[in-house]
Amino acid sequence: MKKLFGFLTVMLVVIMTIGGCMRNDDEPVMPVRPIARLYVSIGNYQTNTSEDPIDNVLLIDPADTTDMEVVLSHNSGALLGGAGIYFDPFQSGLFQAGYGGSDTTIRVMTVGPLGILSNTGEIQYRGLNAMRGLTYHQPSKYLYVANNATVDGRTTIYGYHLPYNRRGYTRPHRVLRLESSMRPWGMVLWKDSLLVSNAGANGGVSLYGDLSKVDSLAPDFKALSTVRIEGATAIRGIAFVDSLDVLVAADYGSVNESGQRVADGRIYIIEGIKAKLVTGSSTTVTPTRTIQGSLTGLTGPMDVAIDPRPRRKDDERTIFVADYDSQSDGLPGRILRFKLSDKGNVAPDEVTSLDTLNNARRPFGLFLDVRGIPGSE
Repeated sequence: MKKLFGFLTVMLVVIMTIGGCMRNDDEPVMPVRPIARLYVSIGNYQTNTSEDPIDNVLLIDPADTTDMEVVLSHNSGALLGGAGIYFDPFQSGLFQAGYGGSDTTIRVMTVGPLGILSNTGEIQYRGLNAMRGLTYHQPSKYLYVANNATVDGRTTIYGYHLPYNRRGYTRPHRVLRLESSMRPWGMVLWKDSLLVSNAGANGGVSLYGDLSKVDSLAPDFKALSTVRIEGATAIRGIAFVDSLDVLVAADYGSVNESGQRVADGRIYIIEGIKAKLVTGSSTTVTPTRTIQGSLTGLTGPMDVAIDPRPRRKDDERTIFVADYDSQSDGLPGRILRFKLSDKGNVAPDEVTSLDTLNNARRPFGLFLDVRGIPGSE
């Protein structure tokens, strides 16, 4: 009897130990080695039919070391370049929105253990004629994509349920019509809500809630709150980290009196953003810090990503920026990395130029997959 009791005790301890090591269902698999993979969606395409096409998905791996090297180039099939990009670590799936009015297709890819990409599906719909950012709501299995074109004075967020099972023409399962002043661009999830950047006048970020309860057709999907950013001229992509209570936004820059773009792009860092978002009203905030100036190398930032993990060497967190424009014609876009604590006219700590032998690639969208403890660099 004592032996039986002892055996049961040992087995109970083993079961508890195994159970304690199991991950939660709402957490992606923890890698054996740290991961810092930056997926880049390229927004331009090859206009010369006699030249090789431009690969429109790039992978920088690792992205948190001294050399941010492009280790993989992939052609997703996007006809006119890619817009927003999103990686799902639960199913190792990658979604890329097409960029351009005649490319109304979301590309679906799978990512192998070594980061190798494979085209596996397409979601086609004529209403996807001005796609920008996209995101995937894991609890409900919905893929959301922001469409910047207006229909009856309103823009739209489309939702697709179980997007991995779709091939070809697919009507959206949710159609969320936004207010007339909203020009949606970047999108990030916050629990059961969406944070959506407004690329229109008086740009900022709006909070849309209760995704799990919203009707399939919402003709007047109103924001719970709106935070406008003081001084913003052309907000594009955004990044948000709940645990740090920080939002970072890319400002593409302004235009002069002749309608020409001025290379004065900037990055806004707003700390304590959650208190502003839950007010249930509209407010204007002054950024905690702004990265701007000639030393930054910023010309036309299109998207941003945040690595929330402190680096071992300096205890700093970092920001990645997709700079779409170049200093002059013919030069490629770049990926720049700054410290989250940076402000003013500061140089990035790393820059990767996206050039090839004959093509200048311009980054439109970013997604950073970081898991595990960062390395020593």
